[in-house]
Amino acid sequence: MRTYDKPTFPDNGIIYHGDYYLDIPFQKYIHAESMPEGPIFDIRDYGAVAEAGVLSTEAVQKALDAAAGKNGTVLVSGGAYTTGTISIHSGTTLFIDSDSSLNASKNLEAFDDAFVKAVNANDVTICGGGRINGNGEYFVYLPKERPLLSSLGYTKLPPVLNDPMGRPEDTSRFAYRARIRYAEDKWNEGVENIKRPMYTLWVRGCENVDIHNIIIRDSLDWSLSVDMSDYVKIEDLIIDNNRHVANTDGIDIMSSRHVNVRHVFISTADDGLCIKAPMLQGHDSINVADSEMKMGPSDDITIEDATVISVMNAFKIGTETYFPITNVRCKNCTFMLPDIFPGGVSGISIESADGSEIDNIQLSNITMRNIAVPLFISLCRRNKFGYLSDDDRKAKEKGGSVSNITIEDIKAEGMESTCIITGFKDDEGYTGRVRNITIRNLDATYLDNEERLEILPEIRENVKDYPESNALGDMPSYGFYIRHAENVKLENVKIIPRTSNTRPEIIKEDVK
Repeated sequence: MRTYDKPTFPDNGIIYHGDYYLDIPFQKYIHAESMPEGPIFDIRDYGAVAEAGVLSTEAVQKALDAAAGKNGTVLVSGGAYTTGTISIHSGTTLFIDSDSSLNASKNLEAFDDAFVKAVNANDVTICGGGRINGNGEYFVYLPKERPLLSSLGYTKLPPVLNDPMGRPEDTSRFAYRARIRYAEDKWNEGVENIKRPMYTLWVRGCENVDIHNIIIRDSLDWSLSVDMSDYVKIEDLIIDNNRHVANTDGIDIMSSRHVNVRHVFISTADDGLCIKAPMLQGHDSINVADSEMKMGPSDDITIEDATVISVMNAFKIGTETYFPITNVRCKNCTFMLPDIFPGGVSGISIESADGSEIDNIQLSNITMRNIAVPLFISLCRRNKFGYLSDDDRKAKEKGGSVSNITIEDIKAEGMESTCIITGFKDDEGYTGRVRNITIRNLDATYLDNEERLEILPEIRENVKDYPESNALGDMPSYGFYIRHAENVKLENVKIIPRTSNTRPEIIKEDVK
């Protein structure tokens, strides 16, 4: 007897022109792939049916359970199969053929915490050339405005971020936020919050994971999350998301070590490449005991040859930053937002907000196009997670650190706002400084549009709020604003401003 999918919100799922990037070069990333050697567990042999709306969760899970620990391959072939949450076990390859896909159910009750997950599993491979489709539009409300397909013609930031949506309504921040599809009642319309599954593909507590030659499309929430895992390789991956579905990060690496990301294309609404180290793995829908939720450092992460299209931040460290994040390398990448407006929020953001020591970060050979702020480095002490002990409080209550950052060989076209490097100074006079920052060979050109500036007499100190490049208002300089810093080097930095520019290129305040 067949069981049919019952959408929780059947009227959702409308797609507008501009939601998706239409020119992804799939052929450069996805290729024909031979089946691995070893036993084959074909999901059709366990009752899976490639028929629209027919649920095959039980059948697919039976195939995955049968393959557990046998170094075999679970084969998804012959069409599109609809399922709820499925779990991959150790010693298993999930092979989604190039003609096939796993499609997420449109019913919230079909999920516990993720769509496809590998939890506490080792020696896992996900590959094949096919798709993991999250049907993310079905778990968010329609946006206030449709995608903006032509330039605003000006750049304007809110002078003081009293409103999280970016009001007044003529600001660049409001322009993109009004087009995002949220699962929460952001506009105070009296709608219920939707507790959607957090992960489309979730790797947690694993070792030796290989994800290659696969497409993730229309993510439920975060697209690919790697947390508390070691020795993870991600290669030849495409993430093709609706660029207006909130929180659809591309690749999130959390509390993990020895992670290599190479040759990926990410088109998404939220942060493209994001590295975190929170104290807890927190989300309303996560069914993990509190005693199991403690995370740890992120270390030894390499990202190369990545193309990222993002409304938000293309590369980001933060904001969930409790444990150390060290030894991160990112090179030979392209960050852009070529066809919708306004420009992406930032190209590179490095933010310690919750006590994390961020150290030894290297980025090189990065090209940016239509990214508002090429570079944002921030230290604050939001301290979102609290502390593990009294000793921990003493060590972290004054904030973490950002040090030993090298960013070089950057080319940016279509810049709209100032690069910011800043620590903080609190009401008691304590200063948290970023240290040992080198920016070398940066060549940037402003978008020559109208700038609507409202420079306040004092730039707001962000001590406890969420750090973001467009949340501090207009800077008194057009190139770099550097504050509460020590040993910042700008070497061979050239920024061409708008023709209407009246500000100096660089301002440093309280810099040692």
